[in-house]
Amino acid sequence: MRTGEGSCGEGTSLEATLPEVSIIVISDDESEVSALGNSVLLIEETADRFFTPEKRKLEVLDDELAITYSKKPHVMPHARYDCTLHPFTRVEQETDVPLEQNASFCGECYCYLCDKPASECSSWTCRSGCHCNAHNKSKYWKEHRDMALAGILTIFKLDLTEIDAELREGGNQLENFLSELSPVQQKYRDGTFIMLDCKCLCVCHRDKKPKCNLCIMAHKPMRVHSYLPVYKLVTEYLNKAENEHPKTAAVMLLGAAREILLEKILINPVQCYDAATSVIESSVALMSRIVATLQRLLVLEDYPRNLYEKFITFFQSIPLPRHCCNFINSLNIFRWDNLFLTSVLAGQNLSGTRMYKGKRENLCEPLPVVQSRVKKMEMDQSYRQLVRYLTAVKCPDQAGLFCLKQKMAFYMCKFGNFTQAALFLLQTKGMQCSMASILTPDQYELYLTMLHTNSCPPGKDPVAGEVWIPCEGPPLKAGVFLRIALRILLCNNAFLHEVRCWSTVVRIWSTSDRLSKDGQLIPRIIPEPDKDFQMMLLDLSCPILDELQRHNMPNLPPPFHQPHRVAAEFIVIVQAVTRFMLSAALPLPPMLELVFAFGSNLWGLDLLIQNIIPMNSLLLAFMSNIQKELNDNEQQVLNTLDYRGGVYASNLISVFLLHGCGPVRIFGQHLIDVLLKNVTRYNWTAIVGNNLKNRVCSMNSHLFIFNEVQMQILLSKLGRLTGKK
Repeated sequence: MRTGEGSCGEGTSLEATLPEVSIIVISDDESEVSALGNSVLLIEETADRFFTPEKRKLEVLDDELAITYSKKPHVMPHARYDCTLHPFTRVEQETDVPLEQNASFCGECYCYLCDKPASECSSWTCRSGCHCNAHNKSKYWKEHRDMALAGILTIFKLDLTEIDAELREGGNQLENFLSELSPVQQKYRDGTFIMLDCKCLCVCHRDKKPKCNLCIMAHKPMRVHSYLPVYKLVTEYLNKAENEHPKTAAVMLLGAAREILLEKILINPVQCYDAATSVIESSVALMSRIVATLQRLLVLEDYPRNLYEKFITFFQSIPLPRHCCNFINSLNIFRWDNLFLTSVLAGQNLSGTRMYKGKRENLCEPLPVVQSRVKKMEMDQSYRQLVRYLTAVKCPDQAGLFCLKQKMAFYMCKFGNFTQAALFLLQTKGMQCSMASILTPDQYELYLTMLHTNSCPPGKDPVAGEVWIPCEGPPLKAGVFLRIALRILLCNNAFLHEVRCWSTVVRIWSTSDRLSKDGQLIPRIIPEPDKDFQMMLLDLSCPILDELQRHNMPNLPPPFHQPHRVAAEFIVIVQAVTRFMLSAALPLPPMLELVFAFGSNLWGLDLLIQNIIPMNSLLLAFMSNIQKELNDNEQQVLNTLDYRGGVYASNLISVFLLHGCGPVRIFGQHLIDVLLKNVTRYNWTAIVGNNLKNRVCSMNSHLFIFNEVQMQILLSKLGRLTGKK
């Protein structure tokens, strides 16, 4: 259409200036009933004689609008019932014969059911299924169209608008599976004939009488139905389904569940020893796996509510045989937005109970659901909500729930509640046993490090690494950490004789409670108190350790609240290690790790040696033990000394070399001999030689540790360490 002002001038061909335009009006909604009942409306057809613009008179409609040109529109592809060339007769359901002119079609008519050109429809006029009569106003034909487009997905009663690529792929996988499963199921139903492998001792064989029933059972082939091929095929299918996209997997699993539950139960005349050959035992095992996987999917995946509910409704619509009745409510699990569940996660319902329809209801969920919720909250780093959930939830599988609860102390540390985490490790209420009694040495070191430094390892797993992340939260009160650390150690019977655990305690107290800027642990130097303070604390330590051994939490005396609190705690630990060594059976386990655990606080190692000197047999066992370890692991010892430097090496050798007890000095001399053998490999041996020379000369002058000959030999060795002969 053009306005009068925009008409072409004389001598100009309208066909040359105007583009070809197809004028088609398509309604927005097929369900709307227009005057013609069609989805395509064509402008009134113009006779051929008016196609030439020059032969048509100018038609003025009003003062501003005039028709200067028109052309027959091009007909677009359309459903048969919308064809304007061939009339269509609508009825609700007619499948036998074509109605009136319904079988006629133009070149652009499409089949409503096949969604193909009418000329390509194989059922256009087919008897008992005339597609030419199909139209969109019939409920019967509309359902058939939905079935044709949705395929097997119609069993879930999904709308076409809900079906996406994942769901369609699930339907395709399910259809392929059913085509493979059908002959295998039929073979199971038909069964196979076998001869029973048994000897007949009936008297009728000797008397040549007619065979009795016992003989017939022994000699006649018996029909046996083995479900094993079906079980194997379904298992392979489930393996494949669990690796698909969430929606695809749900369709595949629910379809398989229907086939399993609707399978006919055929009884065998003889008992089969393989459980997979029995349809009852096999179906229970397969359904357990299917239900567990579906439970995980419903928790972990964000299915739309409508799709979620249709999956549940479909499962509930399957009739359950008697042996599978326990699965009846297995998919009735709370969505994340359920009010009961959200109240627990928000901390508004700490007990996990509520009154529902006049009855008390607990938050009780199967183990796969609990595991999936834990996994989801771990991924979202919702550790506070995770602790609330595990505290409130109940589970039929108590052992599985206890395994999940073992990480609750770790979760508490992740959101900064270190005090509650420490108490949880010793808690026994509502637990099969306290966490302290089942910790491994690695876990013990991990938790001590977290509680000591107010930090956690990165990630969602309680595994120690080189980097630690500070967590916001109040630290443990003074003295609480000492009592918690020792009480956990004394509660675990396996730890009492594990040198590594005692070394861990010593090493933790030799570490700063603050991290470096890059998240590394920093060594701590504890100032050495005077000898009187050390002796006093050793005496005060005995009743404290006795109370902790009885699983009590004793009050600490005033010295633990003074500026020397850290040193006082360190002395208690030395006393605890002394008790451990006294209770250990001879020969002692490897102890060199304990020696290195003191770090730069070697006055604690000297105090430990002083404690065991009165027990001569224990002292000799300790020294001979570390001497043997040095011989067996010489390179490892050298690597440790190289890492810590010459000052540490000289201080460590001094503890042994300048001791008043002869067996202790021997180990110090042996360390010097080891360094002499490797003097050219390390650049810090000169520091060791010079430091030891100054200490030996100053101390021997008034303590007379070495005689003149021993002094000359020792000074010669130290000179070689410094590079001087």
